[in-house]
Amino acid sequence: MTPDLLGWLASAVFLSRLVPQPARLLRTGVPDGVSPMSAMNCIVTDLGWIAYGLLAGLVPVWVVGIVSLFPGVLFVVLLLRRTTLRDLLGSAIWTGVIIAAWAIGALGAVLAISVVVNNGPQVWVAVRERNLVGLAPTTWLIAIADALLWGAYGVATGDGALIGYGVVLLVSALVILGRIRLTRDTAHGSPDSPISAGASAQVAGDSG
Repeated sequence: MTPDLLGWLASAVFLSRLVPQPARLLRTGVPDGVSPMSAMNCIVTDLGWIAYGLLAGLVPVWVVGIVSLFPGVLFVVLLLRRTTLRDLLGSAIWTGVIIAAWAIGALGAVLAISVVVNNGPQVWVAVRERNLVGLAPTTWLIAIADALLWGAYGVATGDGALIGYGVVLLVSALVILGRIRLTRDTAHGSPDSPISAGASAQVAGDSG
């Protein structure tokens, strides 16, 4: 498989990963366990990847960045009621870092850690909270393929930022899927749990 074909395949998988979570929020209206800061950081990072892809001549990177803004903005809008001042401040700081990195020519180096900034808040929420019924497991299952494909594309093109993206996303996906499974098992095993009864029934019947 050529690097270009691998890049486009990785782009398609990445875009498909962006659909299940906002679709679940639209369908259920349940945001429990979902991080607004993570959603906002992803939009900021998308803008950074668009700039990076244009500067580096990596067409799949900037094209997928532009397309991903649409579900990303919808995701943020759906989480507005859950968004706190802390979420806004965290995202504002990340925006400043991206702008500063672009100005000094260090955008690639900063984007190499952007996956930590994007997924870190969501991993933190998933680890700390017991009620994760708002999270879409499908998003994180697709994230595994996303991580492997973009990591491979990074290896093929010698791009350290994309390799780092793949490694961190893979770890994040495994942690979050593990927590989703654990909280489900806890809910099913404890009838007095706050996520038992109707909430756990919803999770058991809706894996998307």
